[in-house]
Amino acid sequence: MTPEIAVVIPTRGREPRVAFALEALAAQSLQRDRYEVIVVRDADAPERLAPVPDAAPVRYVTSPRVSGPVAKRNLGWRATGARLVAFTDDDCRPAPDWLARLLEADRGEAAFLQGRTEPDPSERHLLYGLARSVQVVGPSDWYETCNIAYPRALLERLGGFDEAFEQVGDDTDLGLRARAAGARRIYVDRARVWHAVLPRTLPAAIRETSRFGTAALMIARHPEHRRVLYGRLFLRPSHARLALAFAGALSRRPLVAALAALPYADPYGSWHRLPPRTLARELVHLPARATVDLAELIATVRGAVRYRSPLI
Repeated sequence: MTPEIAVVIPTRGREPRVAFALEALAAQSLQRDRYEVIVVRDADAPERLAPVPDAAPVRYVTSPRVSGPVAKRNLGWRATGARLVAFTDDDCRPAPDWLARLLEADRGEAAFLQGRTEPDPSERHLLYGLARSVQVVGPSDWYETCNIAYPRALLERLGGFDEAFEQVGDDTDLGLRARAAGARRIYVDRARVWHAVLPRTLPAAIRETSRFGTAALMIARHPEHRRVLYGRLFLRPSHARLALAFAGALSRRPLVAALAALPYADPYGSWHRLPPRTLARELVHLPARATVDLAELIATVRGAVRYRSPLI
């Protein structure tokens, strides 16, 4: 019997996180024969698989080569006959009614579905310094693949994800192409996914910034998407604030430099309301965050030069 909905999870080197995701998917309120979970791994992955809960409808697909998440997502959705394909990541835990809520909202090929994503409540206390997570609490024009579902027929018509994108921009590109093809986006607030909070060392965070190189490719292909950029030019507000801080420093006037740096140091004007311990922690991590933002900005600008699309 062909399942109604399939879940595709690309993964590499995150066996414990995949195990958490599979436990959450095994606990879905939807009947087991109505869904399946497809975990896509690399050819060089260790033989030991993440533990699969008893009777969970999980199967593994192995990529013929070492590939990024974009190629793995394409392998995953093409491996299922389900009419609706939901995407999430290996560092996410869907709520027990996630799939049921998506199926309730399904409108066939005419629409794709975007759900709510929040930092995992059991890990939220780790969200400081260089730690990262994902939060989508309303319709997002970035169409993040941590919680989104497309009709399989629509994926076939669009050709799936564009593998020219390495890690950033593929999800946004697909969502924009789907909208251009006439599909509407339905935001399903009750279809919830909890994203892990991932602490990072400074070297690891800097290495991750290389993925921002293809962000400019997405803007080059969809120039109308500049409307959601900060000031139509900056990928992130923090990039704009950091650029202002650098401009102030170049003035060589201490007062101007201090005023220009203030929006980056205290972007929400809330430091005066923070408890002393929290404020001290923010100040300690500020240089590291600025270093990572600078690395992101450099990677983004390099991509802008490569794809001839202004982006900072």
